[in-house]
Amino acid sequence: MGISIKLGALALAVTPFVWSVVIHSGAAPTPMSISVPKLPALSFRQYAVDLGKIQPTSESRATFVFFNRGAGPVEITKVVPSCSCLVPRVDQKVFEPGENGRIILRIQPANEAPGRKELFADVWYNDPEPRQVRLTFKLDIPDRQMSVTPAQMMIFHPAGSTETVATFTVTDGRKKPFELTDVAANTELVTPVIGERTVAPTGEWSQTVQVTIPGAIPPGKHHALLRIKTTDPDYAELRVPMLLQGPHTNTAGDEDHEHVHTQSLRKP
Repeated sequence: MGISIKLGALALAVTPFVWSVVIHSGAAPTPMSISVPKLPALSFRQYAVDLGKIQPTSESRATFVFFNRGAGPVEITKVVPSCSCLVPRVDQKVFEPGENGRIILRIQPANEAPGRKELFADVWYNDPEPRQVRLTFKLDIPDRQMSVTPAQMMIFHPAGSTETVATFTVTDGRKKPFELTDVAANTELVTPVIGERTVAPTGEWSQTVQVTIPGAIPPGKHHALLRIKTTDPDYAELRVPMLLQGPHTNTAGDEDHEHVHTQSLRKP
């Protein structure tokens, strides 16, 4: 009973102080303003594709599907691969709100050394803010496969150069006989011819392709693609990229900022 009386007296003594705090606190509290950054407009179904150990094939690809969840159109400005061996393809450049799209990354296993590969491509777009997203492509290339040596080539012809004759060798590490049936280039600057077919003492079949590049290459860079067709259904067509460089010009746009892993042939 004594305790109850003391607690009641304490409550009465504190009550005026509580009311004083409530009365003198004044207006209602001001709500806090939190700035939430706008989400990127492109939402990808997946940002990494891992094919694991691939079967013998002339081309492997990863497909990245995305959705424009923004309120306005999105423009893809560029797709930059981590290696020249990775070739990107985009259906279109502008995607309206609610529209789906896809980006395909392709690689020619016959042009690459065997083993585990982890490649990526950076996608740049505006929504309208500038954005960047990275897409990753992983795969295991088997040890025994059909390969092209060199996998790609860059040739530089300054003014006064003579023609260059280079040789590509197609080899089947599976020790399967094959034959090259056709070879063509997408430019008149490259003249290809199928060479002889041989078999090594260890059992690997191979055949060569000889290309001739004229001494007079127009100024600047010229991208060429060599298409090699075979009788092997797993490697029906092999593609070899070539970069032909003519005499340098004095314009800033001709500066070479590309990172190309190639065999380079320079004429004196």
